[in-house]
Amino acid sequence: MSTPRFSSRLPLVMGFSTLLVLVGGFGSWATMAELSGAVIAGGRIEVDQNRQVVQHPDGGVVAEILVKEGDVVNQGDMLIRLDPTLLTSELTIVEGQLFEYMARRGRLEAEQDQSDTITFDPLLIEQSALNPQVADLAQGQERLFFARRDSIAKEIEQLTKRRDQTEDQLVGIASQVKAIDRQLTLLNGEIESQQRLFDQGLTQAQRLLALQREGASLEGDKAELIALDAQSKGRITELDIEILKLGTRQREEAITQLRENWYGELQLREQRARILEQLDRLDIRAPVSGVVYGMAVFAPRSVIRAADSVLYLIPQDRPLVITAQVPTIHIDKLFLGQDVTLRFSALDQRTTPELFGKVVNLSADAFDNEQTGASFYRAEIQLKDHEIERLPENTTLIPGMPVEAFIKTADRTPIVYLTKPLTDYFAKAFREG
Repeated sequence: MSTPRFSSRLPLVMGFSTLLVLVGGFGSWATMAELSGAVIAGGRIEVDQNRQVVQHPDGGVVAEILVKEGDVVNQGDMLIRLDPTLLTSELTIVEGQLFEYMARRGRLEAEQDQSDTITFDPLLIEQSALNPQVADLAQGQERLFFARRDSIAKEIEQLTKRRDQTEDQLVGIASQVKAIDRQLTLLNGEIESQQRLFDQGLTQAQRLLALQREGASLEGDKAELIALDAQSKGRITELDIEILKLGTRQREEAITQLRENWYGELQLREQRARILEQLDRLDIRAPVSGVVYGMAVFAPRSVIRAADSVLYLIPQDRPLVITAQVPTIHIDKLFLGQDVTLRFSALDQRTTPELFGKVVNLSADAFDNEQTGASFYRAEIQLKDHEIERLPENTTLIPGMPVEAFIKTADRTPIVYLTKPLTDYFAKAFREG
């Protein structure tokens, strides 16, 4: 019985056929299929363009810290409260001086206008109802006002009495002058009669001389009375001037003191307004909604200097800007508006999806990495609309977070990918040759 011969032709045909199919299929795929290219660049979420610095213009001592790193806050929420002790003490001193000036101004204005009552500033009236010490200041000025007014009234009353007495003296003087005039009239008649008798030799010269001496004496008395009358009238004028001066002197003093008082009051008003404004700013509130980041204070009684950064807020409603470092050899493949796929390596890759963005800016020149010395171009990438909403709940993107960017380039066939290194090598070799 003969053994059947095994033919190798069939396996060879099948092998060559399979190889031909594989080579043909791979060739067709390599020449017809298109693969999406990408430039891979490392980057991070940019800090400077996406943070809101929180500062305090005056500084102070921290009394209470109400937030911690990573907290999500809304606009207007309290972040840090500063200690008001120093400002409150300063305000008490300034207000004490200010209300004293205001009370004095009320009295001086009443004296200037010669009013019967004092009209105080509304702020002083309001504070008097709240603070007994302020009420004492106002009442003290009222007592001084009425005391000064009564004192002047008494002085005027005394001067008026003296004036009335002088006027009574004038009446008496006038009566005496009239009496002397009547006596002189009678005496002159008697002198004329005695003169006629003397001329006729019917009387003695002594009698005539006695009458003439009496007339001269009456004339002297009359002259003294006239002089006294003029003196009394002058005294009345002086008293009228003194009475007038009492009123005008108080008014002039009030005007002068008001000018000085107003200057001091104005300075104290400005100081009070400044302190009240500082007290209103003791509560450091969030200027925008966002995530607390980069806190510079961590415990009460810490000191904050004026205009120093207290913390940062990362707004979650603004477009995130991601910066990627693109190697210089790939810059010719990038352009504005280019699609980018982003992976956030700091987040859980199982639950965090890839997000999509686009190139919004390219640096005009290359930068050097100070650590590695490698050159790169800076590409700014912005997430597309609503991409942030695809993140898992309670996931927050914060500045500084590392990002892996796949910047999509032109589609190419697999054969181009395979032959590109060779063609580049030969092109370079031929140029060198």
